[in-house]
Amino acid sequence: MKLLIADDEQIIRNGLLSLPWKDIGVEEVYQAENGLTAKEILTEEKIDVVISDIKMPGLSGLELAEYIKECSMDTAVIFLTGYSDFEYARRAIRNEVSDYLLKPIRRKDIIETVERVIQTLERKRYRAEVVRKYEAASGSMDFGEQVSWLFQGANRQAMEILQDMAANYAKEISLNSLAEKYHYSAGYLSRMIKKETGYSFSTILNSIRLTAAVNFLGQDNARIHFICDLTGFSDQKYFSQVFKKTFGCSPGEFRRQGKEKQHYTIKRILEMAESRQ
Repeated sequence: MKLLIADDEQIIRNGLLSLPWKDIGVEEVYQAENGLTAKEILTEEKIDVVISDIKMPGLSGLELAEYIKECSMDTAVIFLTGYSDFEYARRAIRNEVSDYLLKPIRRKDIIETVERVIQTLERKRYRAEVVRKYEAASGSMDFGEQVSWLFQGANRQAMEILQDMAANYAKEISLNSLAEKYHYSAGYLSRMIKKETGYSFSTILNSIRLTAAVNFLGQDNARIHFICDLTGFSDQKYFSQVFKKTFGCSPGEFRRQGKEKQHYTIKRILEMAESRQ
C-alpha cells in the first residue's frame, strides 16, 4: 500500500510521517506541501490512500478529491482538517471521500481510520477482480438477451420491467421498489408478471441472481459472502436457503461437487426452481 500525506503545515506532515504505517500494511509514504505537488505525485505513482488537508495553497484538498474522482483513480481520500463547515462535508461526500476527520486528531484515531479505509479499499478491489474474472470467463453473459428470448411473448410493460430486473439484479430491487418506479401497485405488477411469463416476480428475480451466482462459484477464489453481495442477495442466510431449494445443496457443497462447471441459464434455473416447488 502507498500513502500520500498532503498538508501545507510541516509540523502536521512530520507528525503523520512518524506514525507506524508499516504496522497496517503501508509500505511507502509520500508527502506534499500543497495540492499541486500532491497532484503531481498522483500522476507519477499509484497511490492507494491520500490524507489531505482541505485548505492548501495552489490546489485545495476538495479540488484534489475532485481530480481523483474525475480521473477514476482507485484511490481513497481522507480529509484531515480543522473545518467543520457543512459545505465542506457536503462536497467531500459528493466526491466520495472515504472519511472526514477534524483536528486535533489522536495518533491512534488516524491509524485506525486509515486501517479501516484500507480494508474497505481491499474489499472493493477484490469484488472488482471477481467480477472481471467472471466476465472474462462467461463472455459477459447478457441476461437482457436471455430475458428477451425467454419471454418474447410478454407485453411491452412487462418486458420493460423484466429488462430492468436483468440489468439491475445485483442492486436492491424488489417488487415494491419496481412497482413504485413504474407507478403500479405491487399487487398489479405481481399479477402482470405472472400472467405474461407464467412465473412469479420473485422466482424470476431469484433465478437471474442464481444464474449469476453459479457462474461466480466457478471462480475458486470467490468467497461465498461476496458472491451473495455481488448477486443482489443482501442476506447470506436467505441466499443459502434459495440456493439449496433450487439446487438441493448449499453453495459450498455445489462448488465442492464441481457442479459449477456445467452451463446454467436463466431458463434452466427457472425450470429447476419450478420442479422443486
